[in-house]
Order: sequence, then structure tokens, then C-alpha cells
Amino acid sequence: MTDFPLERVLAFVATVTPFDALDREALEEVVSQMEIAFYPKGEVIIPMGGPPSSFLHIIQSGSARITLPGDEGEILVDVRGEGDSFGALSLLQGKKALFEVSAREDLICYLLPAFNFKRLVEENQVFERHFAFSLARNLEAVRKGKDNQLPQVTGLGGLYLEAALVRSRVGELMSRQVLSCLPATSIRTTARRMTQAQVGAMVIKEESGVPVGIVTDRDLRTKVLTRGMDYGASVYHVMSQPLHTITPDKFAFEALLQMSRHGVHHLVVTDNERVVGVLSDHDLQTLTGSSPVAVARDIDKITKLDDLVRQHERVDRILEMLLRQGGSAQTMLELVTEFNDRVVRKLIHIIENQMEASGLGSPPVRYVWMALGSEGRREQTLRTDQDNSIIFANVPPEKHDQIQGWFLEFGEQVVAGLERCGIPRCKGGVMASNPKCCQTEERWIKTFISWVREPNPKTLRLASIFFDFRGIMVEADFLDNLAAKLGRAMDANRLFLRFMAKNGLYNRPPLGFFRQFVVEKSGEHKNKLNLKLSGLTPLVDAARVLSLEQGIKETNTLFRLRELAQRGILKGDFAADLEEAFCFITLLRITRHLEDRAHGKEPDNFLNPAGLNKLQRSMLKESFTVINRLQDLLEHRFQTWLVT
Repeated sequence: MTDFPLERVLAFVATVTPFDALDREALEEVVSQMEIAFYPKGEVIIPMGGPPSSFLHIIQSGSARITLPGDEGEILVDVRGEGDSFGALSLLQGKKALFEVSAREDLICYLLPAFNFKRLVEENQVFERHFAFSLARNLEAVRKGKDNQLPQVTGLGGLYLEAALVRSRVGELMSRQVLSCLPATSIRTTARRMTQAQVGAMVIKEESGVPVGIVTDRDLRTKVLTRGMDYGASVYHVMSQPLHTITPDKFAFEALLQMSRHGVHHLVVTDNERVVGVLSDHDLQTLTGSSPVAVARDIDKITKLDDLVRQHERVDRILEMLLRQGGSAQTMLELVTEFNDRVVRKLIHIIENQMEASGLGSPPVRYVWMALGSEGRREQTLRTDQDNSIIFANVPPEKHDQIQGWFLEFGEQVVAGLERCGIPRCKGGVMASNPKCCQTEERWIKTFISWVREPNPKTLRLASIFFDFRGIMVEADFLDNLAAKLGRAMDANRLFLRFMAKNGLYNRPPLGFFRQFVVEKSGEHKNKLNLKLSGLTPLVDAARVLSLEQGIKETNTLFRLRELAQRGILKGDFAADLEEAFCFITLLRITRHLEDRAHGKEPDNFLNPAGLNKLQRSMLKESFTVINRLQDLLEHRFQTWLVT
């Protein structure tokens, strides 16, 4: 570096994170490789869609704008100033730039060549962690971008340093070659046309053009060949229905979720009710490298617990891959929920069969397996503890203990099976194997009503878990009746909601008076904060109380926020900010779990904010700030200072 004083550059770069972690000798070597550049105001430094950056740009003075094109003009993603850097994303990814970077004002940068920067990242864990961008970075700005540019960049630290995978839309992946025929067409003709066109599916349409079903290669094999059907029979008799459709503007992850949920391998793509393509799970394998739909099908075929345990390990690998590749928090949580629900349902069937085979008999009365807490809200991450219970039909008093005994044994076996599948037992004992969590419909109603009428710290804690219930195995209308009785009890005891609101203020976001992070001062988690307890829990608790007040039946936090916005309880922009806060913290938490598991550690919810880059820290502070606002609303709406 002969163009400018070395000591001046050394002094400056030594203040820039993470270069400040280098010793003097290493820093001198890095600085000697740098160049200096001047960019006048308005100059485009890195064009969107252009080649990857050749340098890491470190801003010495001035500022830069990072933008995306939007439907209504340019979207400002971020502003970088003195001591910040840009260009790392496209440089590390080695692909076209996903953002445009331009000089917001006259700009002076120090430039570190790509080769030297990559070596720093590869050889220095501090650099690796700093430049492992968060999955949730710029969620809202990126989501509003056009031209299908929806980058989600991952922060998996030591697990694997990946950059963004642009999420594709269905319209990009679908096959536009669509064959169709009438329901009366013969099986022989249908199969011949599919073979000639070398396609795996035929859409069945009425004469009006309305699609009513689909026939796939799989249908022809399993329904025609194996059953010896007459090839002259109508294709109507072998087509799959109801038809599952999706629009071309949906994301690949949404298609993947829909296939997994319904156990299908093809979706018909429609635009204004007109068929424009067919999407198969094979098309999605080009993105994921595997087929979650196939895993879902395999789970449905399993008859032994040992096989189910191994299958759940496959689910883990797929989920890790999907999480690393990007996607919204809601989509990823729904995928986790879908797989976990399938495992629970299959496990219940296996245990029922085992108990009957062992002479204990089948379920003595109707029952519902209830998911509670985060499982009930459909917000489980990779390994959330179990929270479950059983509600069974009312029985005569003289038979209660015997029948409850059957369900307790059943509950223990299911809980143990879930533990073998990697879902830990609840440390608080909120599981179907606990007599207090395995009751008749009548006793559950009495229990819930007693919590509402006589709230205390213990029952308020239990209510925050149990009142987010949903059924996984639903064979009776118990839950509708339970929800109705609970709603009427709260209408008659409004003071309960004030206590719930007060309880929801117990955990505060970890921000100090000057917006600094409040972290643990000592112990195992020194210098860390708890993303779940101090970040997500305050938001989830507040959304629950407001929803119970409004009689909203939905338990999922994001859906609750949207419903509260529709009812005017939360202003639209405020609700959107809360959604983004929930998604950002959730994705940080998922990323943290993946890092722990990659290093053979038990996942926890603690995060050292010093390990985040400047943008991530800023977004986390903004998330905590908006949650603070929600707690202020809760405090004033329910006048929580009136109860102790």
C-alpha cells in the first residue's frame, strides 16, 4: 500500500469489527494488501445482477446505499456508514449480486481483494461468524422486491458458511407442457398419450375446461396394473381427487408444504382458474436435493417404532437443509409442525396396535390427543420439549380410574416413543403420562374454569401452556366444547385477563435505558441473552391475552397478530412490525439451534449479541423495541397496575 499512509490505515482498520480481533502482525499483513478507492455521490459500485464483487469494501468516510427494485420504485434495504463494509455477500457466494450498492454521498473505501478476504474467513472463526449473515436479514425489504429476487442469507456459523439461495417461485419451476383429457377418456388412451409426450401426469378436465382431477404414472401403476383394471375403462375411475392447485406466484416452499400436508406428488398450477402448468416433487428436488413428500409418504407406511425413529432422523436432515436454504419463519415452522404431527399420529397408531396386541385392549372410550404450548401454536423449532395431554370421554365414576389407567399407560408409551424420536420430555411434567394431564372432558372443563375463576402464579403459568391447545388426533368434538366453555368463563371473569396480562409482563425484552443489550453477568451464559424467554415469550404472551380477550380461536402467534390487526386492536404497521420481530428472532433461534447441533451440543436459546454483525444487532434491537411497545399497550389496556 503505497498510495496512502500505512499507520493511518492501520489505526482505522484496527477499530473495525472483526479486524479489531487481529494481532498487530496479522493486521499489518492484511492492510498491506488493501487498496483505496473514491466513489462520487450517486455512483453505482456494485450493480444488482452484476458479477460478484472483487473486493470487500470497508467504508473510511461517507456512506453507501443498499437497494432493491420494488413494485413502486426503489426499496432501501440498508445504509452503511463509517466502519461498515459491503460486498461480502456476492463475494463469498461467487454469484451475481443480489443488491445494488451505490454511493449515498462522496465515499472513500479501503478495498481488500477477494482472495485475501476469503482466506481470512476460512482461517479465522471470528471472521467466519461475523460474515455468516442471518437467515432473517432484511426480511421485509427483500420480500417486497420484484423480479423474484428474494434472497435469504444464512448465519449458520461453524455449521456451514453459505450465502443466499434466491427462493424460486412456482412459475419458474413448473412444467408448462400440460396434457389434458376428458373424464370419459379411456385409461389406454391416457397412458399412450403420456408415454408419447414423456410426461408423468395428465390433467382431467370437464368439457367446460374446469380441472377436476389428475392421473399420474403412480396412479397407473398402483390403481391399474396392480388391480388388473380394464384398460378400456374410463380414466375417471383412477384419477386422483380432490385436485390440489397452486398459483404460479407462490414460492417453492409453499408448494413443498402443500405437497407434504396432503401427501401428493403433483400440484396443478392455475392462474385465474386456467391451468398453466404442473409442478411435481421432482421439480422441487432440484432445489432441496431430496423429497420431503417422499419422507411423509414413508412415515405413513411405517408399522414399527424403530423404523419411525430412523425416519425422524431423515426429517431432521431435510429440515436442516431447508432451513439453510432460506424461507420465511412461518413456512419453516409449518414444515416442522407438519413432520412432527405426522410422527405423532403414526406413533399413536403404533402404540394403539401394540397395546391391543399385548392384551391391554383398544382405547376404551373416545379421546383426543392435545398438543399444547409451542406445539399447540404450531411454533415448534427443531427440538422443542413435549407439551401434550389427553382428553377422553366422560365415564361413570366407578370406571374412571380403570379407564384413566389405560390412557396413562398409553400416554407413557407415546411420550417415551416421542423421546426416542428426539423430542425431549417436558421438564415441568406437562405430558399425557401425567394424571393431571390425562382427564375426562368434564374434569378438563372444571380445571380450566377453576384457573379462570381463581388465578394464581401457578395456574397462570399453566394457562399460558394449556390455553394454546389444538387436537392432533381428533375423534370427537371435545375441543370445540372445551373452547366454548373456556370462552364463557373468561367473559364472566374479566379480571382473569388482567392477571394474564400482568403475568405477560414478567419477561421483558433485554434492552437497557440507552438501548444497550442486557446480558447475563455471570455463570454458564455470561454475556448472552435468552432469545426465547426474553424475546419470543413476551410477544407470544401478549398476543395470547389480546386474542383471548377478543374471542379469537386461532392459537398461532402470526395468525393472532393478523386477526388483531383486522379487528383494529393493533394498527396495521405495528402488527407488521411485530410479525417481522417474531420472524427475525425465530430465525436467529433456529440458526442458533443448528449451530449447536453441528458442534455436538444440546441446542439452547442463548445468544451472545457480540457475535452478530452490526446490521443484525440493529435489527435485534429494533425487534426488542417493538415488543416493548406491545407490552406497554398490554399494560395500559388491562391496567395491570391494579393487581399485584
